[in-house]
Amino acid sequence: MTRRRSGAVSLLTAGLLLAAVLQSPARAATTAAPTLTITPTTVGNTFTVGQQVKLGFSTDATTVNWTVRDAGGTEVAKGSAAAATLHGQLPLSISTPGWYQTDLTAVAADGTSTVGGTDFAVLTPHDFSTSTDTRIGVAGALGFSSASNPGLEAVPLMANGGISTDRDEAFWAAAEATKGIIQFPQNVKNYKAALDANHVDFLNILDYGNPLYYPDGAPSTDEQRAAFTRYAVAAVDEFGTEHTTYELWNEWNLRDPNGAAKASPENYVALLKSVSAAVRAKHPDVKLTGPSLAVINDWQGWFTKFADLGGLDYVDAVTIHPYVQPLDPEASVTYVNTIRSIMAAHGSSKPIYISEQGWATGTNPSAVSEPAQARDLVRGQLLAYGNGVARYSSYNFMDSGTDPSNVEHRFGMVRNRLDPRGALVPKPSYVATAVLARQIDELPLAGETRFGTNGYDVAFNAGGGQSVHAVWSTTPGLVNLAAPAGSQVQITSLYGETSTLTADAGGHVWATAGPEPFYARGAISGVAPSNRFALSVAPEIAGDPATGTLTFSNPDAVAHSFSVAAGGTDTSGSAAAGATAMTAVTYPAQNSTGARTYSAKITVDGLAVALVSTTGTATPPLSVTASHVLNGSGKDLLRFRVTNASSHGLTLAGLDWASGTSSGTLLAGCTIGANATHEVDVPLSLTGPSTWSASLRRSGEATITASGKLTALAGPTVAKRHTVKLDGVIDTAVAAEPAIALEGTGTPPVTGWGGPTDLSGSLWLTHDDQNLYLSAKVTDDVFSQPNRDGNIWGGDGIQLGMTAGAPGEATATQEIGVALTDAGPVDTWRWTPTTQAGTPPGVQAKVVRDAAAHTTTYEIAVPWRTLGFAAKDRLLSATVVVNENDGTGRRGWLSWGKGVAETKNPALFNAIQLTPSAVG
Repeated sequence: MTRRRSGAVSLLTAGLLLAAVLQSPARAATTAAPTLTITPTTVGNTFTVGQQVKLGFSTDATTVNWTVRDAGGTEVAKGSAAAATLHGQLPLSISTPGWYQTDLTAVAADGTSTVGGTDFAVLTPHDFSTSTDTRIGVAGALGFSSASNPGLEAVPLMANGGISTDRDEAFWAAAEATKGIIQFPQNVKNYKAALDANHVDFLNILDYGNPLYYPDGAPSTDEQRAAFTRYAVAAVDEFGTEHTTYELWNEWNLRDPNGAAKASPENYVALLKSVSAAVRAKHPDVKLTGPSLAVINDWQGWFTKFADLGGLDYVDAVTIHPYVQPLDPEASVTYVNTIRSIMAAHGSSKPIYISEQGWATGTNPSAVSEPAQARDLVRGQLLAYGNGVARYSSYNFMDSGTDPSNVEHRFGMVRNRLDPRGALVPKPSYVATAVLARQIDELPLAGETRFGTNGYDVAFNAGGGQSVHAVWSTTPGLVNLAAPAGSQVQITSLYGETSTLTADAGGHVWATAGPEPFYARGAISGVAPSNRFALSVAPEIAGDPATGTLTFSNPDAVAHSFSVAAGGTDTSGSAAAGATAMTAVTYPAQNSTGARTYSAKITVDGLAVALVSTTGTATPPLSVTASHVLNGSGKDLLRFRVTNASSHGLTLAGLDWASGTSSGTLLAGCTIGANATHEVDVPLSLTGPSTWSASLRRSGEATITASGKLTALAGPTVAKRHTVKLDGVIDTAVAAEPAIALEGTGTPPVTGWGGPTDLSGSLWLTHDDQNLYLSAKVTDDVFSQPNRDGNIWGGDGIQLGMTAGAPGEATATQEIGVALTDAGPVDTWRWTPTTQAGTPPGVQAKVVRDAAAHTTTYEIAVPWRTLGFAAKDRLLSATVVVNENDGTGRRGWLSWGKGVAETKNPALFNAIQLTPSAVG
């Protein structure tokens, strides 16, 4: 796809953006927050093993605090020092290969602070200067004159990252600014010289129009094509054919479709034929590629016509751009196969290049996370090589801008020169690409195989009976790698950390295959799924140790002793013959939150045979929520809840809140006990829609924020206190209360509804401290419920939608159904939240059908603990749906309230006020 449309960013704008990001203290202060600016002293904060890591910064703060985490989210260094003693450089003793992120806090003498950070890479040394491997490329944008140009200092960074080819441009319009005089700009000559000096090849895109010859974006006449051809010949004259390949145009099938050339294959082939003849006449060894096909719209038809017109005769390789973002790269394999099949049908087996593919990061809905970008780019390249693609160019090297919501700004492997985290500092994808380059440099492809469910093994021949296997699985699980007993197998992670295993007597080592590829080097003969070992870790709360279990399933006829190295400590155990053994593992407490990777190295009978891992998320120990509640008199309150999920008490600096024109601070100096929740109420005066916000402060920690909507109540339905006896007979006291009538209230109405004797009903809502109760008597002339479990909505039965607070305040809906099935049992089911889908815990129901009276009685008890809100809040919103099926499929429904059957919208629910008064 065409990706190069970012404009220049002024230095003033960049400075304002930088100030906005770096000078936003957690809480407004009476004095200015300290400054904090990242100023890398090593280009791109990229270091090699053994080199001193030094991170440059400037600040006027008194103290600087730091925490360094690796790609797995584990803290590897932290500390604090007087800013004056650091002299603008933070030295770190880190030499393990990998990608690292550093959080910095600049603290002034008065305690005000500014939070910032940067990233850095540690790479193993590798000399690519004599490598003949040209598979790994990148779109460099060195030919641009805007903020999307990374500058010449980026070229050594490319080379050190194992990038063999820069796909770039020397635009025609810039080269021929005066008609008849073709002179390539000095900046183009400079970047070509830098590429040569760093042993990086040049994939030169011959592209775009020139207003001196025609107003449209692409040539469409013989005269226009002749002018472009003169430029193409001049480009080959200037840049030569050694270590330089040429690509004719960029995505012709998309560019200027409304111009005279109409983006047609006919006009492209006419241009290609002219350029090919002219440049080959003067430079017979030229490598000319095309059509730089964007895989969008009717690309198959376009490429087929291109081939029909003889286009394949004029190129040395076919170039395509199979973007699939935000999908994973496996989705693009079919594009390569389709191109190859069209080529084969036209008698061509020429090489295929992927000259653009990428995944943007950021906050745009179509973006992916930075770790996902890293694994997708590596998997994309491995899949390409495994499917016979000769070259692959990632799009692109540097982020072209700094706006995280602009998808075009965030395709880079390194950060933009104006990024507050530092110019050219690495994103995870840079390090992952550098590791790939080091693992496969000059190794020929051995083949691609599949294993298990969604498992991939792309193997390369390392010579001497050795091979390198890139292994991953989109369905994570353990694999065994077959190797001669006693031989060593080196396992390298996506980011370059290496461990050595030794094959056991049966000729195997084990490793976890997940979405991130790992590399295995050794005399490996195969990869297969296994269940020998498993690692599980309980949800981690920041500040507490993470605990888990290593399981060893021993299929052998002999017992084995084993030890597990995890979290910096070793534990041991034994597994009897044919038995399963478990041992506890613990990972040290750390204050950082976010995604986490846990790993364990397993030694069996003295041999390190397995490296297993699992993933999780470390969540903050404190959380704050609020909800609209009522007191016993029905007055509106805003109830804040601060929960401490950790194993030790935590002291708050305060809870700042605001709602409408009211605001205040609560809980200053309050200690929230371990695994405890503290509640505090403030009065509300609601006359219409409003909002609330809260900021929970704790000294030395990031502020936790929350916000939500508030709705004024209007005539809520009253539910009195009563414990229902679940016997299929409406309790006498309940039946004496006014009922909610259901009669012809479905939207759309029940198909062919014949009146109350066809389908109607009465509902009652009551409650006690443990449950919300629904009692219902439904008149239905024909009863039919042929479905079970999650499909009961399609037959006779009841669905309830419920949220805390007034309608529209909460977005998380509990949707629970109950039905007497034709099979006999009463089934209960929860559809939402989807993470809790299944049989809802604790829900009890009694459903009795009276065939003679044509009635069905429902009594349902839904525990407050299942719903996640409390009776003492005295306010919830709900809808009740009675589904109708007379044996010919679902005819429709009757409902009290809306928001489940018609559309999923809890704002359409009805408000329910729980009163302390009893029924009767």
